[in-house]
Amino acid sequence: MKKRFLNNMERDRILRVLATVCFFVLLCLQYKLLSSSYEIENREYSKAEKKGVKDAYEHAIINDKLYPGGQEVIDRYLSKEILQSLYRADSSSHIVLTDSLRAIHRHVVAELRIKSNIDSLLCAILEPLHLDREMYGYALTLDDLAVSMDGRNYFSLVAQDRPLPALIDGDSTYVSSNNIISSVSVSSSSAYSYLVKFTLYGLNLTHGYEVFRKIFPLLALSAISVLVIAVTYIRTFRNWQKQKKLNEISQDFLNSITHEFKTPIASIAVSVKNLVRETQGLHNKRVSQSIEVIERQSQRIDHLIDQAIGISMFNPHQVSMEYRSLSEDLDTIVYDLRLKYVHAPDVFLDLEVGKDDFFANYDLFLLTTAINNLIDNGVKHNDNEKKEVTVWLFLENNHIIIEVSDNGVGIDRLERHHVFGKFYQGKLGKEKGGLGLGLYYVEQMIRIHGWKLEMKNKAEGGTVITIMIP
Repeated sequence: MKKRFLNNMERDRILRVLATVCFFVLLCLQYKLLSSSYEIENREYSKAEKKGVKDAYEHAIINDKLYPGGQEVIDRYLSKEILQSLYRADSSSHIVLTDSLRAIHRHVVAELRIKSNIDSLLCAILEPLHLDREMYGYALTLDDLAVSMDGRNYFSLVAQDRPLPALIDGDSTYVSSNNIISSVSVSSSSAYSYLVKFTLYGLNLTHGYEVFRKIFPLLALSAISVLVIAVTYIRTFRNWQKQKKLNEISQDFLNSITHEFKTPIASIAVSVKNLVRETQGLHNKRVSQSIEVIERQSQRIDHLIDQAIGISMFNPHQVSMEYRSLSEDLDTIVYDLRLKYVHAPDVFLDLEVGKDDFFANYDLFLLTTAINNLIDNGVKHNDNEKKEVTVWLFLENNHIIIEVSDNGVGIDRLERHHVFGKFYQGKLGKEKGGLGLGLYYVEQMIRIHGWKLEMKNKAEGGTVITIMIP
């Protein structure tokens, strides 16, 4: 018992760990699904939004640099005439020329910052796109400014110790490759010209909220699904543990109490026989009737305990399958039951078997017990003066059919889904007595053999239970 208890605990622990791992795997998959959906939606949303801003921005500076008026600022310091005069004056000294060009770069950056009108330009761009300028962060940078004296080789005006782009307007926190709206490089192949590279960065600060709003239905549905699964798992596991505990308690109770009942019942049976023998000469009708009642009820208790022991000891893993003749075995089963009811003149048992002999793989003990239970139910739940139970054996649609038909009270339509439950008796079953294990045993036998079971009421009264063997 202790070993079985430990095995059950180990199995429960493994099932709990497995279920928990599966639940966390489900959470990871849900997270991956949501994050992928967010990234896809974010990418599509950003692409459409950035394209609108990019097209409008590049159209606004189609003949300009950085912003409307930006080229005028750069040309004032780096026009062809200025570069020619600068080259003639400082060509003898490379260091002087370099210093002069770096000074020009500083002046260009400073004036571009002073005259920047990118803020008003963005207002004009964002309004048709239904974007709020107050909730739109941006940065405009001058990435490179270089000059060419021969039209082929360019000399960068940006100092080597300052490789970062110069911020012209906006906030440097938005300088990121993910936020690039437009990156432009303009140059000329003629002598005494310049090259300019500049980038506009932009980020809709309500972008995350908009994307979240779009995937919110998916997020809500996913959260509800996970919550339902979690609650269902917890409730199912608790109910399963509770049911398992109750089953173990009832199983242990049956195993213990039924065996304990056997000894006093045997003593009662012996005592009843002694009473019958001792009172034979008394000719007292009341005493005889009382003794008969004791004998009958003790036999009934003995029968119920045998049935309960059979169920409690039933082990589906110890089934012995044999290839046997159903015709012969059913004939033997019905013959033995006729002997049981030989003193009941109102009970008629019949077996209808054709000329063909049918063979199948089955456990003879289980089949015998199941047929006995079906026939006993047909007799017990029968209020007719003439109780008739017929067992049929025939072939139909590539199935061997065993039918047990009676002329009893039938089974209520609402109870048909419950009659095969353990200890279920139904309304009429409680009046007739019993433990409610007969049909449960039949259903277990059918399940173990891989057969099918059907139940229906006859129009003229009674029940037909059909066993279909492939």
